[in-house]
Amino acid sequence: MRIMFAGSEATPFCKTGGLADVLGSLPLSLAEKGHEVSLVLPKHQVIKKKFADSIEPLGHGNVKVNMKEEYVGFEMLYHKGVKVYLIDNEYYFGYRENLYGDFDDGERYGFFAQAIAKLIMFLGKPVDLLHLNDWQTGLVPYVLKHSGNPKLANIKTLFTIHNIAYQGRFDKALFPYLGVPYSPEIEFEDLINFLKTAIVTADHLSTVSPSYAEELTYAYFGYGMEGLLSERTHVLEGIMNGIDYQVFSPKTDPEITYNYTLRNYLKGKRENQATLRKMFYLPEQKSPLFSIVSRLTDQKGFNLLRPIIENHLENKALQLVVLGTGDHDLEQYFEHLRRKYPEQVGIYIGYSDSIARKIYAGSDFFLMPSKFEPCGLSQLISLSYGTIPIVRQTGGLKDSIRPYNKFTGEGTGFGFRNFDAADFDHAIKAALNTYHNKEAFKKLRRRAMQEDFSWEASANQYVELYKKIIGG
Repeated sequence: MRIMFAGSEATPFCKTGGLADVLGSLPLSLAEKGHEVSLVLPKHQVIKKKFADSIEPLGHGNVKVNMKEEYVGFEMLYHKGVKVYLIDNEYYFGYRENLYGDFDDGERYGFFAQAIAKLIMFLGKPVDLLHLNDWQTGLVPYVLKHSGNPKLANIKTLFTIHNIAYQGRFDKALFPYLGVPYSPEIEFEDLINFLKTAIVTADHLSTVSPSYAEELTYAYFGYGMEGLLSERTHVLEGIMNGIDYQVFSPKTDPEITYNYTLRNYLKGKRENQATLRKMFYLPEQKSPLFSIVSRLTDQKGFNLLRPIIENHLENKALQLVVLGTGDHDLEQYFEHLRRKYPEQVGIYIGYSDSIARKIYAGSDFFLMPSKFEPCGLSQLISLSYGTIPIVRQTGGLKDSIRPYNKFTGEGTGFGFRNFDAADFDHAIKAALNTYHNKEAFKKLRRRAMQEDFSWEASANQYVELYKKIIGG
């Protein structure tokens, strides 16, 4: 199959979040299976700087934006069997450091949608399926449908929702800048909405876990899109994301103190935990080390800690290390805990991949009490390092973490259903009890490290979905 991916970010080229990890891994997995795979990205400033020596110019054209014609350059580089096409425009992408957050994001990514259509025509090669990702590509199915060109209009499209909270909503004054004819499909609640446009115009829809696909049809999770998605459940599928075990493996990770496998994980965890405690100025204790690596927002559920965590800290039942940045009040709250319990709490406000890996390798439990979680990658990474997740059973967390059963010994982590502090506390207490049962905890940790969430299984599911879409 000839599969073209499109999105706004992908590792190792540019990254702000989990979307980049998906687009950095899934195309490679499909290419390894023998498919002809390409990826389209904006030529962001970071790509221009980091990969200047690898980029090959192909040609150029023009895209109509309101009353003017904007230059679009088509460039390419090869990456592990995948052709990466870059959409070049200095004004929209080249001179800006940030990928999102500018006043003209709607115009920028409307331009990107039109440029993808222009690129396909420029290449002159058939595309069996165009796999689009998140709101930044949400206008593409609409552009193809209204292009007036049968070659474009007949291309099959799959649109993946990575997080429905981000929809690309803009004032209707943007419309003349999009270069497309008007249809009500482009609007929602008196705004132009890129994600809504894709939901109603793409041939098929997917999201990043089976449970999240179901949740999106309910108002609590759907962010206004639940009605539209309920009407399209026959073309909506959830496929769990994977992780790259060549990147996230305690056996080979160069950032951790002591590399380990199932054979020597006890020594590995002990050595890495000593490093982690020293890094966060925490004394050695017999209590387990809990950790957080996350955006510090209410969506991630950390306000649930407020009524329950101090009891555990006062009793020295656990230590806690936190790495993240986000809402100011949550940052201040964790700083308050560090000052009040300096022997129990360590924090790093900000983000460091190196420190994150040391936390995965050195902690015993990983906290992820999300209000909603489309897929989540952190819980999958923590499993790989033998750090046991404590999660709210929602979205991808529900699909990836099997709750521990103390009677049968089954499970890979701890979970709670209701978004409630008391339920979260019950899961923490169950984890603490299991930690102090050394044999049970050893078996639990071994099971966690044996879990396989590689891209192989996910890629196979996507191949079957592509066949279904193309055949349909």
